[in-house]
Amino acid sequence: MGTAIVKTQQELREWRARLLERVHMNKETLYDLGRNFELRADERSVYEMVRSIDYLLGDDD
Repeated sequence: MGTAIVKTQQELREWRARLLERVHMNKETLYDLGRNFELRADERSVYEMVRSIDYLLGDDD
């Protein structure tokens, strides 16, 4: 049986902010570059994680 990690919405937002700080981008820039496949491997990893967090928060436009 797997382990579930439970995070509050605030914790998810803080995690997303830390990820964006790591790649020195705001969310809009990251999303634009991600949609155009213009990210390095480490940035692509952050992009996918931010998209997952946004999905959990209901912010996945």
